[in-house]
Amino acid sequence: MQESLSALIIDRSLDILRRDYEEEEVKVEILNDISRIFTNEGFIDLSKGSEYTLPRWIAKTLEEEGVVKIKEENMDLEKLSKIAYNEEATLKKPQLVKLPPHFYMLVREEIENIKKSLQERQDINLLDDLKKYIDLLYTIGRIRLRKIINTLLMIEVSQDFLDKMSMEEKLLYRILRDSLMTWVSELGIERI
Repeated sequence: MQESLSALIIDRSLDILRRDYEEEEVKVEILNDISRIFTNEGFIDLSKGSEYTLPRWIAKTLEEEGVVKIKEENMDLEKLSKIAYNEEATLKKPQLVKLPPHFYMLVREEIENIKKSLQERQDINLLDDLKKYIDLLYTIGRIRLRKIINTLLMIEVSQDFLDKMSMEEKLLYRILRDSLMTWVSELGIERI
């Protein structure tokens, strides 16, 4: 299956955003002494009990090894529920709740962490949390997408309207539709 140009553009743009997310600096607390780690600032020694800022990808690797603890606020169910509630409360208004810069990536990372935990231990509470995260991400994403599109377009496209479009206009419509579908799929805000 050949990808459309707009889908390819969205995919590549999201790849760049993912890289930016992984390069973003996060605070970590050092749990064990580490000597000579290479960061953007060169080689540094990390001392137990101190705090540093490291690129997320390095922090995640060190956290998996039990050397550091990432101090970043996670996107828990309470925060997601609050965001979903506020978005639903303003459904008819062209306003958005402020989100962290890499909101979808943060939530997707939480979902992946729960999935990993489920592989290690089967826990009905984790399965319930996973379902809640997926449902809340879907709800938030769809409401925000609707608000964004409504704000940009300010109209719903009827079949009559589509029938009156020129071929060039239909091409533009398909590119926008394909871009949106790729975006929705890539960020995981579609029902599986």
